[in-house]
Amino acid sequence: MTVKTKTKRTVQQKFFTVFATLGLMAASMQPTFAAIEIDETDFGPSYETMVIDTVVGKPLQLVNAVAGTAAYIVSLPFSLVGGNADQAQQKLFVEPWDAMGRCLGCTVAEDNYYKSQVTNDNVVRIVVDQPSEILINTNDYVVVSP
Repeated sequence: MTVKTKTKRTVQQKFFTVFATLGLMAASMQPTFAAIEIDETDFGPSYETMVIDTVVGKPLQLVNAVAGTAAYIVSLPFSLVGGNADQAQQKLFVEPWDAMGRCLGCTVAEDNYYKSQVTNDNVVRIVVDQPSEILINTNDYVVVSP
């Protein structure tokens, strides 16, 4: 009887070792799958996401923005008393209307990428030390002295 118990225990240990090894291998392979480069030619909204955003997304965002504005107006006296009027304005008024300005069919990350690629002729960019930089808006009065 003692021989069968040892054999049974070693078989269980082998199964545990195999499953633990496979689990560790699967867990260690996850970062390699996450490091796939994005093909910029295929980056951005597709036809399907644009249609769904046009038919469903933007109307719902409009309803959300109008409802958020109404909720902000109703909650304004209470938030003024509570001292968090700025937070209420940001969450109930500003963020829903900013979401309406997102490009059609884009995710937040895609929209941020596209907006970062837009050049502004009124801004001068000076790279000081990577990754530090100075942005100067030339619409402002700027005096540079040597």
